Amino acid sequence: MGFRIDKEKAMRKYDYALKKKKVDKPIIPLLDYINSMKKYYTTSSCSGRTILLHEFGKRKIDTKFIVKEHESVDIDKFMNINLNEMEGKIWLKQEPFIIHIVGKTLESAKKVLEVGMKSGLKHSGIFVFKPDRYILELNGNQRLSVPIIEKGKMLIHQDYFIYLLSLADEKMRKNEVIWKSFERNLRSKFRE
Repeated sequence: MGFRIDKEKAMRKYDYALKKKKVDKPIIPLLDYINSMKKYYTTSSCSGRTILLHEFGKRKIDTKFIVKEHESVDIDKFMNINLNEMEGKIWLKQEPFIIHIVGKTLESAKKVLEVGMKSGLKHSGIFVFKPDRYILELNGNQRLSVPIIEKGKMLIHQDYFIYLLSLADEKMRKNEVIWKSFERNLRSKFRE
C-alpha cells in the first residue's frame, strides 16, 4: 500500500477511537504529536494501567476486566468489589506504558528507538520490517502480576492486597515519569 496510504488508514482508526473515548486520555498529546510528524504514525498504545482481571477459561477471550485504571490507583475502588463469588482466577496486574509507532524508514525508526531507550523504555525494539513500514514497540518495565483469588477463595490477606495496590500505584507513578520523559525527549530531538 505504501506509507502514506497506511498512515491515512491508521489516522481514520485513531480519530474513531478518540471519538469513542477508547484512547488513554493521559497520552493523547503524545499520540497527536507523533501522528503530526511526516515520517511517523501510531497504531496502538496504552499509558499503563492497573487492573483486576477475571480469568474464567483457558482462552484469552475467557477474560473480563473487573476494574481498569489508567492513572493513579483508587484503593477503595479495588477493595469494595465482592470478588469471592467469582469462579476462575482473579489477577491484580499493573502493566507498563506501551506504544507502537510506524516509521517510514529504518533510519527514522532508529531515531525514535534511541529516544525511547534513553528515556527508560528498555523493553523496546524494531520488530517488523517492510518497505515504507518499520514498526517500533516501545515498552516500559513497570509491571506487577499476582493471582489474588482462585475458585472463589482469597489467596492473600487483605493487608497484603492493600500493599500490592500501593505498590501498583507507585509503579504507575514511575511509569508516568518514563512516558513523560519520552514525550519531552522526543519533542526536543525533533526540534533540532
